[in-house]
Amino acid sequence: MSDAPRNEVVVDIERALTIEQHTMRAGLGLMALQRKTELIEYDCKEADCGICLFRVISGQENLSPPTVREADFLKAMRCDGDERLACQCRVFGNIQIRIEGDPDD
Repeated sequence: MSDAPRNEVVVDIERALTIEQHTMRAGLGLMALQRKTELIEYDCKEADCGICLFRVISGQENLSPPTVREADFLKAMRCDGDERLACQCRVFGNIQIRIEGDPDD
């Protein structure tokens, strides 16, 4: 993971055989990357569908705590502790995430 200016964070995204690295302003939600990458998919954007579920490889401490809606969804779906919803979390430092599935599916 490379260094970014102080007010920016680096987000490494892995999906299938694709790895992308993006920078974004610290404190924004992952949805801010929507125009930069198609690796993260969104649908409801309200923690109802789970299509934006991802696994945190590193930097869990750099994400906002789960919202009530996200926590309820993750609990109901019996998700692992390192799984989050991209539509619900903000990024405050560098992270590396993995998204399951092939982006062409």
